[in-house]
Amino acid sequence: MTDTTSSPPSNTSSAKGTWNWHPELPVTGVPYWAWPMRPLTVLKWLFSNFLQFTDRAAYLVFALVLAFWLHPVTPEQASLSFDWTGWILLRNAIALLVVAGGLHMWFYGFNAQGDTLKYDVRPMPREKHDKYTFGYQTWDNMFYSLASGLPIATAWEILARVMYARGVFVEIEPATSPVWFVLMFPLVTMWQSLHFYVVHRALHWTPLYKHIHALHHRNINPGPWSGISMHPVEHVLYFSTILIFFVLPSHPAHMLFVLFWQLLGAPSGHSGYEAVWAKNKARLGVGGFFHQLHHRYFDCNYGSEEFPLDRWLGTFHDGTREATARMRRRQKPAP
Repeated sequence: MTDTTSSPPSNTSSAKGTWNWHPELPVTGVPYWAWPMRPLTVLKWLFSNFLQFTDRAAYLVFALVLAFWLHPVTPEQASLSFDWTGWILLRNAIALLVVAGGLHMWFYGFNAQGDTLKYDVRPMPREKHDKYTFGYQTWDNMFYSLASGLPIATAWEILARVMYARGVFVEIEPATSPVWFVLMFPLVTMWQSLHFYVVHRALHWTPLYKHIHALHHRNINPGPWSGISMHPVEHVLYFSTILIFFVLPSHPAHMLFVLFWQLLGAPSGHSGYEAVWAKNKARLGVGGFFHQLHHRYFDCNYGSEEFPLDRWLGTFHDGTREATARMRRRQKPAP
């Protein structure tokens, strides 16, 4: 997360003119994988992203409050019943409407901060277009998010709760395993990054892209509702990160955190802005520039920064014009 606590930094890199605003370039990624290891840098990054006022920290708090207080896993959840599953669907619907709907209204409905910390120089499309099922990008995105993404994410959560209640998922307690309990939160984001790369790269295979993933890529200039605007098959795959808890000892708070990081983090990460800016200060970090590059250039940044498969497999874009040129050369067919 770029420091934007006082005034938005100006664009001084080779990408100036391509973007309205961007974080410092080149994008450096998460310091987990730097060599030689830099423990203090890693701790600083963890503090900035998990313990300061960012979207990630908000979803962590939400997961903890639900898991320990408002909606813990209980023995009755070993059996399916609308008495408890219905509340989960309602809660997730409210959360999605608050996050995606609230960010959309702030950035695009009220235009509350104009172009301050906005990535793309172009406005989000508002005109009617035949490529959208319902004619308009926002309508299209809202439909697929609410009619497909919401129930499928909820179904995965319900499955996980049943598994915890039946003892299939090995549950740990923070009182007996405090170090593992804490470490699991950054670890599950690393797992989500790895999982996302594999699934996302597969969905760019031409047959799968044409019939499934192309729906998400209608959004060249995405907004909050674009985050989980996907084909139902992609939703099933995208939220299948929950399957890791069949083999990884965990607490329901970890499951909820990774679920919210995907269900709610995708809308905040697709918002098109680095942060919510008010009264000359960044109030809530929502930066998703790494993935914004994917929507702009398509053949890059398939995962996220926590697990560097893009770097290792040659699909990393650091935001500079030089990286764009390298990507174009890679795409150019051999003579």
